Amino acid sequence: MSTGIFIQQGQNSTTTLSELGRVRGLVEATESLSLFAYATQSGLAAFDLEFGSEFWEGTTTRWLFGIDYGRTQPQAIRALCEKPNAAVRVHDGSWVVNQAGFLPRRDFHPKTSFLMRPDQGKIGVVAGSGNFSSNGLRQSVEAGTSTVIDPNAGDANIAEEGLNVANEFWDAATPAELILDVYEDRWKRSFARSEHEPAEDDGIPGPKDIFWIETGYVTRNRGLGRPGNQIDLPRGMSRYFGMNPPEDLPLNSTIGPINFMTPTNGPVERNLRLGNNSMEKITLPIPETHGFDIYDGKVLVFRRSGGSFILNALEAADFEATFGDRLSVVMSMGSGRRYGHID
Repeated sequence: MSTGIFIQQGQNSTTTLSELGRVRGLVEATESLSLFAYATQSGLAAFDLEFGSEFWEGTTTRWLFGIDYGRTQPQAIRALCEKPNAAVRVHDGSWVVNQAGFLPRRDFHPKTSFLMRPDQGKIGVVAGSGNFSSNGLRQSVEAGTSTVIDPNAGDANIAEEGLNVANEFWDAATPAELILDVYEDRWKRSFARSEHEPAEDDGIPGPKDIFWIETGYVTRNRGLGRPGNQIDLPRGMSRYFGMNPPEDLPLNSTIGPINFMTPTNGPVERNLRLGNNSMEKITLPIPETHGFDIYDGKVLVFRRSGGSFILNALEAADFEATFGDRLSVVMSMGSGRRYGHID
């Protein structure tokens, strides 16, 4: 048996993701069972960047999440359900999904993965403080431990009790597909104060000091192995930035420059453009070099500071906790991504 302790300090250190990959390789895992308190789109995007399609095609995976307090993004569960060889369940899901505020009877809070090669009796375990979000898996300061069991040394019983309990929780959990539609509908309604899809003459007010937009899935415009940084904005969102492009602006034209203040490596200037799809388009600062890790599934918050805009990329739950009581009108794009301003 080998056991190690790691402290995650960002992508250039040992991370929960890198330990999952290392242990998986040592065990030559063909199966996995992972238990996390919550899941986000950013977590799945970070996981995909680390492991790729080969993992899903060669590994039978089971995922057990909580939806306590609505911290889990339903889009993350839906995307995981669509992965090859993956099964997803929700702890006490049939109860929690019907409670106001998704209050649990008992908090579900593990962050543990079992990686297994059953035909050889090999088991690896990675457990720590990081949840299934990009921050928890590779960006935030987290701590954890990893263990690889040597079946030839008679160590299998060390992980057996924990794995048995994890399987009991799995057996008692609700298949995600049974509650996902209800959860997604209630999750969206709990977030929005007055969501609507703006009419042609509704317009976006502007300029505003604080405004935001959900990113959803971000296309891998920088290559399959790197997080994307280009997103579409609804037509007219440029008004929030203080711009007022003409209605007859040709497609694929520059609307104007935006100066972003980022957590690391100073200010970055990017052009806001009108894309060929008639939507406004922005290429954001490169995430891994400007302190953002990944944009997928995050809520981008733009805060005016003089002639620049401070850019933050928040998980949905963190955005709700920080700005939820200050949201003004919440608007929705045709894709379902939401946006608006904050008073």
